[in-house]
Amino acid sequence: MQVCGKAFGRADLLKRHRSNHDENDSSTKRRRINSSPSAGRVAHACQACAKARVKCEESKPCTRCRNRNLTCEYASSEAGSAAAMHLLHLSANGQGVTSAPVSSAGTQQPLGEEAQLPTPETLMDQNNSEVYQNNAMLDMARLPFSDFLRDILYEQSLESAKMEETQGLAVLDFNDDSNLELTDVDFGLLDTWNVDGMLASNMNMPDYRLCVEDSTDMSKMRQRLVKVWTESPWRFIPGKTDSGYCEQNSLPLPSGDTNGRQFQESRMRVDRVIADKMEPPSRDKILAIVLSTCKSNSIMARVASSFPSTDVMDSLVHIFLASHLCQISEWIHYGSFALNAQWPEWLAVAASAGATLAPVQTLRRFGFALQEAVRITIPARFEDNNLTIEDIGLVQALVLGQDIGLWSGNRRKMEIAECHVQIPIAMMRGRGVFQRSTYTTIYVDPNDEGDVLEAKWKKWYRRELAFHAYLRDAQTSMTTLTNPVMSYAELTLPLPEARELWFAKTAQEWKMHYIERQAAQSKRPPSLGDLFRDINLLAANHQRLDVQYALSIYLYGFWSLIWEYRQLNAIHRSSAQSPNPAGNPNLLLLSSRHQELCKSLQTFQLVTSGWHEMLSAQESLLLNLLMLYLHVSLDDLQLFSGKEGEDQARRVYPTLQNWADSPEARQALWHAGQVLRFAKNYPPGHLKDFHAIAVHHAALALWTHGVITKAIRRNAAHVVQEPVYLDGLDSTQVHRFTGFGQGKPVIRGPNSQQPGETSVGESYLEDTKSCMDVVEEILRTNFHIEEQLPPIVENLCHLIKQLGNAAWAVGLT
Repeated sequence: MQVCGKAFGRADLLKRHRSNHDENDSSTKRRRINSSPSAGRVAHACQACAKARVKCEESKPCTRCRNRNLTCEYASSEAGSAAAMHLLHLSANGQGVTSAPVSSAGTQQPLGEEAQLPTPETLMDQNNSEVYQNNAMLDMARLPFSDFLRDILYEQSLESAKMEETQGLAVLDFNDDSNLELTDVDFGLLDTWNVDGMLASNMNMPDYRLCVEDSTDMSKMRQRLVKVWTESPWRFIPGKTDSGYCEQNSLPLPSGDTNGRQFQESRMRVDRVIADKMEPPSRDKILAIVLSTCKSNSIMARVASSFPSTDVMDSLVHIFLASHLCQISEWIHYGSFALNAQWPEWLAVAASAGATLAPVQTLRRFGFALQEAVRITIPARFEDNNLTIEDIGLVQALVLGQDIGLWSGNRRKMEIAECHVQIPIAMMRGRGVFQRSTYTTIYVDPNDEGDVLEAKWKKWYRRELAFHAYLRDAQTSMTTLTNPVMSYAELTLPLPEARELWFAKTAQEWKMHYIERQAAQSKRPPSLGDLFRDINLLAANHQRLDVQYALSIYLYGFWSLIWEYRQLNAIHRSSAQSPNPAGNPNLLLLSSRHQELCKSLQTFQLVTSGWHEMLSAQESLLLNLLMLYLHVSLDDLQLFSGKEGEDQARRVYPTLQNWADSPEARQALWHAGQVLRFAKNYPPGHLKDFHAIAVHHAALALWTHGVITKAIRRNAAHVVQEPVYLDGLDSTQVHRFTGFGQGKPVIRGPNSQQPGETSVGESYLEDTKSCMDVVEEILRTNFHIEEQLPPIVENLCHLIKQLGNAAWAVGLT
């Protein structure tokens, strides 16, 4: 049976055409079949046939004119006739393609590059083509008009089929009989194509890749990430069992845990930084504090019978004292320190800090439970006698207890500590600890002795706790993205002086170093505000300052400047979408401020470039972390990763799409890689607390860029590019990447830069799962393989792994 190849867009035309066919009468002339190129309507009818509205023929003169002796007049144009015949042939073939089944023996050829639409669909993998062909082609004539355009402008789901064959001019016939009323999608498309909006933006057509509004896999990934954030250490949802007494079951400590091999070995490894040893009365006072917080007699009896011995408590305190000596912001003055003269709360919280550092899990739980007991009792000390707010020992105990809570990795403890972090700051502020006027110039005479010299010595070292509180406040602000409690403008006290003065064991030794360093100085040491005005003062005073501590104070203070900029940027962000953003004074001010901040940090980097002995891995990591914050909004990164739910992640996606392909993003990637580089240089066991959070922030920037880039360039043509190691040294290749996008960014695992050692792996940024595995390994390898990770580090490793898994599960890796 022969099939007519004629195509119609209207039902009435099809019905009338069908009536012309007479299947039973073989003598009746049939329509020509589609095997003939001239089937159907002719290219040019002669004038006589056209006037009579009858069928003509391609061969001229036509049969009708010859039979009737008429002049067969027609327009003779070989080129036009050939073109018309070719178009008719395309139309007939196009219709045939959509209706005829595809042979399984052959394979269809995809469109050439010049014939494809420049949309993400043309970049999709061709692996589905054979499956698609075996299930017949999609009938474009049946596809709603709005859906068709939507799938061209926006990315389809992974299951969507894609057209592999040209449709010829039959495409022009589809949907001519459908409902022409505009839907919401149609109005959205018209709004996208609004001519006035295009003219207002100076015809800056967006890159077609940024038209990808959303995709199925991106939506699935967001849903997974929202669940991840509910388990993160920063989201506390109180339960019925949460209270100040919920950890008391961890206070009874079995003797087997303190007599075990792991704890005994850790005791032997600890270097005692002071000669004092805890006495039994001090241990009993700690026990009395704990018993006063017990909620039931049964718990009280268990705690009293199994509380650690004096030797164990002494070891825990010395573990803390040794670890405190390794931190930059020291506030315990060992030269004048007397262990058994401290407040019982001080000893208890010091033992708590030491227990949380122990390698035994039971001891860690005991440490956190002990910290909770002290947290409850310390406020009563201040209430009993308000003069105690001037006692530096009790304020130190309050600060140390909050330090344990802030970096505990326990959501409840972290939130409670964050709520109370301003209390010791308010106490010190009220006593004028942050003001320069409190610290009159100390004149040390060679003849000073006895109580006079002791008074000058003690007055000098009391200010160190103020700087520790300032650094911790900045770290908390960076972690939670909240306003700092302290202002850099109120911190007018002089910067810490040389470490030789701090480590002097006696007043006489301190006097000797002080006279030696201050003899030729007529001015006070500079303050933080002085460094903000002129960073070169750091170099001019480096002989009299604790340079490493001063560098940290400057960098943590600089966070307040970045935070102010980020707050203003968030407010005026919508102005960037205005028709004339170039003339907006707020945006001009923000751009100028951003340049000033970048220049200040670059100047700092230049001034300190030769201070290798004074600039440790911690300061280098912090410097690059601040540069990262300048080039990307951490709040946007957290929103995209699902912190505030799927709606907020979807809202911030277009902003990050624009960012991902900008030089600013590549600068952010470089500094994120440098954060990882210096994290790998941390001494063993020191990549924890805020420093581990800094690594997480860098990982979040790398993950976000990798996910968005992968979604935009899905299955694009592979272009071989040289790897650019973001965690390597600065080079011309790095500048080509940050400036022009040349090269493919890579990060490496720990120890891969050490000569003679086998690389543990490297990962391209677009492989987000592998990339997150590398970051997780950097955190884990900073600790001994047999040692349990600190809870906050373990939580961050889990969160980083979940980021990689969420992208991998939906194919964005």
